[in-house]
Amino acid sequence: IKSDIKKKKNQNYRIYHICKIIENTSDINAFISKKYYYKLLKKEIQNSYGYNSDYIKCVFLLFPLKEIIEYFKFSERQRPVSIRSNSLKREPIQLEKDLLNRGINTIFLKGTLRKIGMISNKIVGIGNCPEYLGGYYTFQGIASLFPIFSLFPRKNDRILDLAASPGGKTTHIAEVMENSGLIVANDKSLIRIKSLVSNIHRLGVKNSIVTNFDGSILPFIMKGFDKVLIDAPCSGSGISYNNLNFCSNKFKTSLNINSELQKRLLLAAIDSCDENSIKGGYIIYSTCSIFVEENENVIQYAVENRKVKIVSTELQYGMPGYKKYKQKKFNDNMVFCRRFFSHIHNSDGFFICKLKKFR
Repeated sequence: IKSDIKKKKNQNYRIYHICKIIENTSDINAFISKKYYYKLLKKEIQNSYGYNSDYIKCVFLLFPLKEIIEYFKFSERQRPVSIRSNSLKREPIQLEKDLLNRGINTIFLKGTLRKIGMISNKIVGIGNCPEYLGGYYTFQGIASLFPIFSLFPRKNDRILDLAASPGGKTTHIAEVMENSGLIVANDKSLIRIKSLVSNIHRLGVKNSIVTNFDGSILPFIMKGFDKVLIDAPCSGSGISYNNLNFCSNKFKTSLNINSELQKRLLLAAIDSCDENSIKGGYIIYSTCSIFVEENENVIQYAVENRKVKIVSTELQYGMPGYKKYKQKKFNDNMVFCRRFFSHIHNSDGFFICKLKKFR
């Protein structure tokens, strides 16, 4: 173990040393280009963290040099454990007392995040205690709440969750709607639907219908929803901690496959939404990915192929979406999208975009 720690320290030293050389261009040997040092830096990061070279190249395109190093450091850290209290069964104040009696210290946040509790001590079996099994709370990352805040569900809305499993966002919508209206929770995977149904029952949701269709053909079966949420399947690059997919040589291929699937699902979500709805006509697109190929590229495709426009998410958190990537320029309203990064927000990486459908 000591030898591994020493090796890691040496690798980190080399990474920082190369960064200093790149930053101080005057120190670079006249016969060695800056491009060489960037190549060397990528190799050192690959050796240190074990990530695939294509994944590292994608990250280098997103951030300035200093942020790249911080990003990889934070990617190695496990996120704080957070729970969402379920007001259909228990209010946060009472839940905090219940958990404290079991030796679980929970710090509930303030304001719009008041239903989120941060677990301040590591307790084995927190997912098996009576409060969890009784549906008083569920595990949910802070960033994954923001799509629902932006969706802004209201009583008696008709809402479609196009890729709903395992049900964190579906149950959150039902809680905000106070079990009124209608939620169609769809998922293509029959295996994943088991966890969706389980969470719906456990959390006391009564206004949801679970369907098992390919999301891309759903508009041919049902449409006319006030609001649609598509939390699209993605690479999961925003949750890279212990994710072996980024060590695989198939990363670039899977990224391209994901992007095509996301485009089809987003178009299906738009087609399922009712542009004449007085209550909405809104579509929320979100992923737990940081890559432009799965985010801004997908939104640009939808804007070019459907009658929709990007509108403000009305979120007070996050960073704006990218207006330019490589040589490609995106819609000017892409700044209304919201991005979350682990090294900046200490949360899972996330992307959120709100679209308004018009005639």
